[in-house]
Amino acid sequence: MSSHAVTYALIHRRGSRAFFLARSTQHVKSLTLGREAVRALLALGAVIAWGGVCLLLVG
Repeated sequence: MSSHAVTYALIHRRGSRAFFLARSTQHVKSLTLGREAVRALLALGAVIAWGGVCLLLVG
């Protein structure tokens, strides 16, 4: 019977730990997505800027 109690206690701890990690993971994912969106916008702006420079040099 003691082995069942230990197994239950381990499962219970894993469940609460996973729940805690799931919350942190969502928070980190939203930060990562925000950073990636900013990087994409900066890259797009850089491409547009270089295109403008090329047009000025050609024209």
